[in-house]
Amino acid sequence: MTYVCASLADQLGASTPYPAHNTLAVALGANLPSAFGPPTATLRAVRPELEKVIHVWLAASLGEALDASRAGLRCRWSPLFETDPVGGPTEQPAYINAALVVDGPQLAAMQPCEAAALLLLEKLLALEKRFGRDRQESLRRWQPRTLDLDLLAWGGLHVQREALTLPHPRLIERSFVVVPLAAALSAGGEMTRRIPPDLDWPE
Repeated sequence: MTYVCASLADQLGASTPYPAHNTLAVALGANLPSAFGPPTATLRAVRPELEKVIHVWLAASLGEALDASRAGLRCRWSPLFETDPVGGPTEQPAYINAALVVDGPQLAAMQPCEAAALLLLEKLLALEKRFGRDRQESLRRWQPRTLDLDLLAWGGLHVQREALTLPHPRLIERSFVVVPLAAALSAGGEMTRRIPPDLDWPE
């Protein structure tokens, strides 16, 4: 597990000039309509709100004014992906998933810690509720939901709490998380390239 966690921290910082230990990753998903419309509309609507939540959380954690410029944060978004549900009711709709990677000098000024991570989780859950998520109705695993926000990792921070485990314990098992996360990490940077077929694996 240590190897996987260290590797994740390395990957979070691989495409940024800022320290890897200061990079945040958040996963988003929805497969039920909300007051904002279908899942695609929900994720589009939550995007600026999530950036605002992270900015306000960071400014408060650093003791800065809430009107401080967001120029100190860089938000890299994946495209939206449609994925099949994993577990849960067999007839539930497909999910729309995305990922957000946040870094920048403002975030680099803050040392990751458990207390701050739990505070951010609290704000993510409040944002879910604003978008119609009722966690009391979805306590069973893999239930459909209007919005799911998961804190995946904060650099190399390790947290083992009932409410939060960092890095996310099933991150590398879920293509609906890994694929958007990889896309977000490569946003604005160099994309990997497939080698020519004649140099690829033999058939």
